[in-house]
Amino acid sequence: MKTVRIREKIKSFLAERPRNTAEILEHINSTMRHGTTSQQLGNVLSKDKDIVKVGYIKRSGILSGGYDICEWATRIWVADNYPEWDGEGPILMDRNKNR
Repeated sequence: MKTVRIREKIKSFLAERPRNTAEILEHINSTMRHGTTSQQLGNVLSKDKDIVKVGYIKRSGILSGGYDICEWATRIWVADNYPEWDGEGPILMDRNKNR
């Protein structure tokens, strides 16, 4: 039941625009009493059919150098903003495209 509430909260958070994993984790942990772990969040994001990976952003760490974080959006948002998307697999957004 907990993951159902997490899924619903994620989908409503992603409805307005794509967000990265760190933003989603911070939102879930600040708005839900018990929150979630990054591992559980990663499982929910990757296995939910209504959520699509739309790109990566670079993060810089003090000790580890740079690393990539995934960005996620709902299928509805992607279909509305990228009509050329075929509905299968991840889509990498064009950062230079004006939306």
